[in-house]
Amino acid sequence: MNFSEFVRHELCSLSVDDPQLAANEAYGFVKARGSLNLSQSGAEVSLRFPNIQTTRRFLKLLKALSVKDYQMMVLSTKGLWPARGAQVNLGLEFLEKIGVKESLWDKIIEHRDPAMFGAFLRGFYLGCGSILNPARTYHWELTYHDGEFLQQIANVLNHTLGLEAKIKRLKHAYRLSLRRAQDVVEVLHLIGAIEAANRVEELVRQRSIASDVNRSMNFISANADRIGKSTAAQLKALQIIEKTIGIDSLDEELREIAKLRLENEDLSLRELGELMTPPMSKSMVYSRLRKIMSIAKNLAQERVG
Repeated sequence: MNFSEFVRHELCSLSVDDPQLAANEAYGFVKARGSLNLSQSGAEVSLRFPNIQTTRRFLKLLKALSVKDYQMMVLSTKGLWPARGAQVNLGLEFLEKIGVKESLWDKIIEHRDPAMFGAFLRGFYLGCGSILNPARTYHWELTYHDGEFLQQIANVLNHTLGLEAKIKRLKHAYRLSLRRAQDVVEVLHLIGAIEAANRVEELVRQRSIASDVNRSMNFISANADRIGKSTAAQLKALQIIEKTIGIDSLDEELREIAKLRLENEDLSLRELGELMTPPMSKSMVYSRLRKIMSIAKNLAQERVG
């Protein structure tokens, strides 16, 4: 089961207890998958589902709404990727049952109530949405033919919930997408996919820890490289002094630190300071080593001259 199937399975397994929530979710399905069919026997609403799981979810909603007058047909496709879906046909009175009265497809989305809007978005997502594997990227989307309706959803997500939904025009449709990790987590919570949201949050946490470790390792590596170059320069200066005037010719305050550096090439300035008698601070050790390097520089210039 890939992550998209996992989200679908979790959403389709949710209990249906509140008729109002069921009506809003059913409306989401109608907007995503519904069409109006006219025949000699009259008009009916037809919903075609790409898989049996979402069909069962819709039938569960119908049961919660006490809708018994419907017809269902199982649809199968053959070829390299055979699949089974279904089509559910309902009378127009079903639309009144879910609150559609003025026009066949118009209804005010209950965006002020997060639970109601979440229920609608759950049905709409199950009808025309998808999500990519968060282990690779963060991407939740809705693909729909009506750009204005998607813009309504985007407005609620952006202005009411503080998410960053963007709409892109495709060749024959429009796509609303969320691409920030926290936005994907929030929208999964909104539509009721709590376990899926927790999985995304865990991946975000793991990536954050890995990123912190990488930054720390890079810092340690860069610091070690800098210390290594600095130590090499100090040892080179001491070699010049040793070959010209000798370490013992240095002042006492410089002689001790010079010998300690020659004997302890791998120690940091702080560690060298701790070996001094009395102990010295890192800045004091650095100051004396700078004096030694200055002496070595002058000696090298005299030899060249």
